[in-house]
Amino acid sequence: MDPELSWRRIAFLVTVTTGSVYALLVVSLYMSQRALLFPRPEPVALPEAPRLLRTELTVDAAPVPMWWNVIPEAPLVLFFHGNATQLASTLTQANGALIVGLSFAAVEYPGYGLAPAKEPSEAGCFAAGRAAIAAIADLGLGVPVCMGHSLGSGVAAAMAAEGRCRALVLTAPYTSVGDVGAREYPWVPVRLLVKDPFDTLGRASQIAVPALVIHGRNDEIIPFAMGEALAAAIPGARLLPRETGHNELLDGETWAAVAAFARGLPSGDGSGDQIR
Repeated sequence: MDPELSWRRIAFLVTVTTGSVYALLVVSLYMSQRALLFPRPEPVALPEAPRLLRTELTVDAAPVPMWWNVIPEAPLVLFFHGNATQLASTLTQANGALIVGLSFAAVEYPGYGLAPAKEPSEAGCFAAGRAAIAAIADLGLGVPVCMGHSLGSGVAAAMAAEGRCRALVLTAPYTSVGDVGAREYPWVPVRLLVKDPFDTLGRASQIAVPALVIHGRNDEIIPFAMGEALAAAIPGARLLPRETGHNELLDGETWAAVAAFARGLPSGDGSGDQIR
C-alpha cells in the first residue's frame, strides 16, 4: 500500500472521528442546556412566616405561588430569585427587606418549587413576573421596584424593559446567558444554540426607569465586568461595587443600599405609571 495513501486514510479517519465526537458533545450540551441553566433544588413547601401573605397566581393554566409583606408607606420590592433556589428560600430576603423597612414580594418560576411545569424556561419566568406585577396592582400596591439576583436579574430587567417596574435593582447580573455560556464552553457556538437567552444587555437601552446595579468584585460565578457593562449600557444606571462573592452579596449592606435607592425615587407609589 502507498504510504502516503495510508496516512491520508488515517488523517481522514481521525478527522471524521474528532468531528463526530465534537458533534455529539454539542448535541448533548444543546439537549441538556436547561438542566444546566435551571439546576432546580428539591421542591419544599413554603415555611411558616406569619408576616408574609400568600396566594396562588395562574400562569399558563397552572398554579404559581407568590407571597408578600406590606409595610405602610414603604416602597415595595418584587424579588426574582436565582437559578439554584426557590420561592421558599426567599424568606431570607423577605427578612432582609423587613429589617430595612421595605415591603417585599416574591414569586415562583414555573417548573420550580411548588409551581408545576414540564421544565423552566425564559418564557415561563417572564410570564410569572408579569402575573406577579398584575397581582400587585390588583392588591392596590402600585408598581413595584423590580429586583433580580443572578438568574432573576434577567427577569427583573425584562420586566423593566417592558415598562412594568417603578425602578430596577440588579444584583450579580449577567449580560446574557449566551455570554455566560460562551465563557464556560468557548469551543461551542453557545450564542447560536441557547434556548433561553435572557439577553439583558440587548434590552438595556429599553430600560427607562432608575436603575441600580450591585455586583461583587470577587464574584466567582458571574464576572464583575458583566455588572459593569450593564451599568454602562442602562441609561442613567448607577453601579455599586461590593467586595463580596456571588452568594454573599445579598447581605444587610446590600439591602440597606436597596432601601436608600428605593426611598430616593420620585415621590408617589408608582400607581399612576403606565405599562408600555
